[in-house]
Amino acid sequence: MKCDACSAIFCNDHIKYDEHQCPSSHRKNIQIPICPLCNQAVSYEYRDQSPDHAVSAHIDRDCKSKKREKVYSNKCSIPSCKQREVIQVKCDICLKTYCLRHRFPDDHQCQQMKNTPVTTSKPLPTKVSSNQRTQEEDDYLLAKALQESEREESQRNRTHQTTTTATNNSASSADKKTCSVQ
Repeated sequence: MKCDACSAIFCNDHIKYDEHQCPSSHRKNIQIPICPLCNQAVSYEYRDQSPDHAVSAHIDRDCKSKKREKVYSNKCSIPSCKQREVIQVKCDICLKTYCLRHRFPDDHQCQQMKNTPVTTSKPLPTKVSSNQRTQEEDDYLLAKALQESEREESQRNRTHQTTTTATNNSASSADKKTCSVQ
């Protein structure tokens, strides 16, 4: 028997398109795909288009299914920023929503922060969870301790240098005296 799509000759067992893997089967074996969201028949844009691409294009453009919730619905409050986040990141000071890049008051020039006088030398709390606040405090204390130890070490180095130069000066004058004796 002759295949009507590719014109090759096959036996009765292999005449079906799938049995002989006919390269031209898409021309004769036309199936109408059904959209899984709206259960509508989807038409092809062109003849050789795959059913998956046709359904995908239908879903992207004109599917009449229920509106899907947007995953990234939390838009940054900075007018020039178009970033959206999955979780809502609110500033503790001005209570506006921001993206991860603008979440700190310094990054979004927080108006409330400019109006509020700063009375403490510690930075304003900008993190949400208490674990992060304690981590921030630990980091601050560690930085202070490191700064203090560096200051003490530099004082020790200065004291050691002055002692060393005084010892060297007296040793060199003793050498001169020794040299003059010889």
